[in-house]
Amino acid sequence: MTAHVVQVIWGGLLALLLGTCAGCAFGPKAIERTHGRYASAVQRVDEEQLLKNIVRLRYVEAPQNLDVAAIAAQYELSTSAEARPFFSTESSGNLFRAFEMILPFVSVTGANRPTVSLTPQDDGTTVRQFLTPITAETLVFLGQSGWPVSSIFRIWVDRMNGVPNLVPPSGPLRDIPPDFERFRRASELFQVAQDRELLSVHAEDRTTDLSGPLPANAVTAAAVVEAARSGFEYQPQAGGKTWILVKHEKRLVLQVNPSGLGSPELGELVGLLNLVPGRERYELVVASGVPDPAKNHTPPVPILQLTLRSTAQALFFLANGVEIPPEHVAAGLVREPNGVNPNEATEGLFQVHVCKGHRHKPPAGAYLAIWYRDHWYYVDDRDQETKATLLLMLQLKQLDFKRQSVGTIPTLTLPVGR
Repeated sequence: MTAHVVQVIWGGLLALLLGTCAGCAFGPKAIERTHGRYASAVQRVDEEQLLKNIVRLRYVEAPQNLDVAAIAAQYELSTSAEARPFFSTESSGNLFRAFEMILPFVSVTGANRPTVSLTPQDDGTTVRQFLTPITAETLVFLGQSGWPVSSIFRIWVDRMNGVPNLVPPSGPLRDIPPDFERFRRASELFQVAQDRELLSVHAEDRTTDLSGPLPANAVTAAAVVEAARSGFEYQPQAGGKTWILVKHEKRLVLQVNPSGLGSPELGELVGLLNLVPGRERYELVVASGVPDPAKNHTPPVPILQLTLRSTAQALFFLANGVEIPPEHVAAGLVREPNGVNPNEATEGLFQVHVCKGHRHKPPAGAYLAIWYRDHWYYVDDRDQETKATLLLMLQLKQLDFKRQSVGTIPTLTLPVGR
C-alpha cells in the first residue's frame, strides 16, 4: 500500500472523528434528553410516596418519607480512531507476511453516571413541621392564591366555632359516629360567599400594650434595640415623660360586603357557626377547645374561632377517603366506626379506589397507583378533585410551618426606673 493511500485513510478517519464530535454536542443534547425524565421521575416518586403514606395512615401505620435531595449527573464522551491492518487469506506460508491493506476503525462511546442523594425525613425539625398546625395567615394565603376555600377549610380546619370537621378529630378512627355534615355545609357556604363576593378576609394592624408607663430615663438605647429585635417597640407617652412597650400585630377580619347583608346564604352560615347575626365584621382568631354549640347551647359570639390542623392531621383526614377491601375490614385490619363508611367525609375532595390485579400491571385509567397489601390503590385519572388535592398537599410539603407564629411571645426584660 502506498503512502498516499495511507494518508488518505488517516485523513478520512480524522475528518470522521471530528465530524462525529462536533455534530454530537454531547453535553447539551444529553441534558435535553435526560432533564425532563429526571423531573418526571422525581415528581412520580413524590406522588407515589404521598399516596402510599395516606394509605398507610388508613391502616394506622407510620408514614415513610425519603426525599430526593439532589441529582448529580455526569456525562462522559470518549472517542478513538485507528487503522487496522488487513491480511489476505491467501498466504505463501510466510508467518511474517506483509499486510495488503489498512482498514479504518472509529469508536465513539458515551456514559451517563447519575448520583442520587436521598434524605430520610425523620429528624426532629421535620417531625416538628409535620406536627405543627398551620397559621391563620397561611390559611388566608391559600385562599388568596386561587385554591377553593371549601377545599382548604375541609382539609386544614378541624373546627369552626366548635362545629366539628369529622369527629373524632383527624386521627385514628374510634367507635364514634362521624360528624361532618354541618362543617361541610359551612364550607360550601363559604365557597358561595367567596364566589359571589359576599364577604372577604383581610388583615388589620393592631397595637397592643405590653407594659405600664416606664420612666423616660429607664428606656436606654440598648433596651430599644432589644425590643426591636423581639418584634416590640417603645412608644413615648405624656409628652415623652413616660414610655410604654407595645407590640404591633396583624389581626384577620372577616368583612361582610354590602352585597352580603341580608343574603340567605350568609344568614345560614351565621346560624351554622353560632355567630352574632347582623354584624358587618367578625374577627378571625385561632383557638382550641371551643365547644360544639349544638351540644352546649352557647350564646352567639362576634368572632370566628378556627382550630387548625397540622400536616399529620390533614393526612389522617384524607386517609378517610381510601377504600378498603371488605376482607381487610372483616379481618380487623381497618376499623370503621359503627359500620359507617368514612369515605363520605372526603367525598368530592379525595377518593382512592382499590382493586385486585397483577402486581406489575396497574389498573387501566389510573392516574396514580401504588401496590400495597396485595392490592392496587389508585386515583382515577378523571377525578379532578382528588388530583387537585394531591397537588395542593405536594405544594404545602415545601412550606415550613414551624417558622410561622404559633402564638408565643418572646421573653423580654423590661427596664425598671430608679
